[in-house]
This record gives sequence, C-alpha cells and structure tokens, in this order.
Amino acid sequence: MRVCLIINPAAGRGAGQKLSPAIISCLAQLGVTAQTFYSDSPGDVTRLAKQQVHAQPEMLIVAGGDGSVHEAVNGWMQAGGGVPLAVIPIGTGNDFSKMLAAGSDWRAACQSIANGKTREVDVGRCNDFYFVNGLGIGFDAQVAQTANRMQWLRGNLVYGVAVADTLLFRHRTPSVRIQHDGGTLETAITLIAVNNGCCEGGAFQLAPHAKIDDGQFDVVVAQGLSRLGILALVPRVLRGSHLGRPGIVDFKTDRLLIESEAGLPVHADGEIYYTDAKRLDIEILPQRLTVVA
Repeated sequence: MRVCLIINPAAGRGAGQKLSPAIISCLAQLGVTAQTFYSDSPGDVTRLAKQQVHAQPEMLIVAGGDGSVHEAVNGWMQAGGGVPLAVIPIGTGNDFSKMLAAGSDWRAACQSIANGKTREVDVGRCNDFYFVNGLGIGFDAQVAQTANRMQWLRGNLVYGVAVADTLLFRHRTPSVRIQHDGGTLETAITLIAVNNGCCEGGAFQLAPHAKIDDGQFDVVVAQGLSRLGILALVPRVLRGSHLGRPGIVDFKTDRLLIESEAGLPVHADGEIYYTDAKRLDIEILPQRLTVVA
C-alpha cells in the first residue's frame, strides 16, 4: 500500500514537530509505512496535497489542525480528488476531525487509517476556494484572526481570550443581504456561520445538528447584537442551546449569496480569507470528498 503522509510541524502551536516521530512509529506498528513530507510555510500543504494526489497514492494522510485539513482539501479538490484523504488531528481545535470516527484522538485516527474504511462527505465552495468544516463571517472571523496571532497560548483557551479581545475592541454590526433557498434576509449582523460541521473554535457548538454528508449547510445568523447580547450568547453557543433564541436566525440551504457594502471579515475552517469581502457566492458539493473514517 503506497501511502503519502503530510505533516505540518507548526500545527497545534508546535505539537506537530514534537509528535511527528510518534505518529510515524504508530502508523508503522499498525502496518502503514508512509512516504513522509513536511510543510514549512502557509500554502505548502495545499501544494504537497495537489502534487501527491496527481501521483495517485492509495491514501493521502494529513497530520495537522483544521488549517492543515483545509489546505489539504483545497489541494485535493484542485487535483481532481479520487484518493482517500485521512486526517490525524494534532491541531488546536480539530473541529473537522470531531465529525469523523476517531474524533480528536490522533492514535485512534492512526487505527482508522490502518482499518481503511472510507465514507463520502460534503465540501463547501466559496468564490474560488473550498472548505469542509465551516465558513465564518463577522464576529467569528475576527475571533479566528485574533486567535491566529496568539502563538503563546494553547488549546481552547486561545479562543476564549480571542473572544474577549474581539468583543472589547472589534465590535461591529454591518448590514448584509443574504439570498438562500428559502428567500432573502436583509439585516444587520454580528456573525453568519455557514456550517458543514457542528462545531468551531474547539468548543463552540454553532450548528449542533449539522451533518457533513447531508448535502446542506446549517446556516446560523446572529443579528446585530450589542456587546451584552454577545456575552449572553457565548455560553449558549458553548452548549449548543442558542438556536431559536431572539436575534438568532437559522436555516438549511445548499446555496447562498451574501452581499454587503460594508466589507466583511471571512474565515474558512479558521483560515482568514478576507477582511473586507463584499460578495460571497457559496454552494455545497454533496459527498464530493472521500475521507478515511
């Protein structure tokens, strides 16, 4: 079995570097010998994944966090796919991997790779890039941008501190127009979360009912909330009990168009794409990605 393994040494605030020998050893003990590549800069995982998918190994493995998975999926899609993609979660949040059989346990992920069972999951497309867990617009994109700068913190604490920083210093409620399967919504927003997976930022249950293979996004819109409104919302999002609350609109759709004259910050799977987007054309590609799970 010819397997390609891409490791991001920077994943998990350096956990990738420390864990790489153990990951390679664990796979070898399970009978999986992989040709190993290391990324060394942003975008490198995309380049390596695209290159290796073209070479058609029997499996492509990425060891990293949600950003590494995001890059690998973009490389996989650009190369035309067809090769099963496996995830070894060693990042900060590991949100997408929690939707797979092994969850956020990297050793369990190695065992899943050895078992070789696969499934098809949905992929999101926004403008000219892809995402697998979620697209965040507004407050959560600002949180992601702030969290990415906090290299001195680890784990879910990063996101808690980033939420506080964003709430205090970057509070905005821009006006947007959202067209989707069910109609048009024009409103001021705190955030829009376009979810394929159910959680974001390690612990925030933005879309508790989302499934990664149902062919639909679970969209959550928090309308223009005050700082106190956001403070009241955060613990509910942690529990996944915010849906149906005043100021929260949620719906399912397979396509949407978001427009704003104000310019919106946007993240995809935690990776910042825009700071002032004015048009986002988003669609779901049902069961487009083959993953090991």
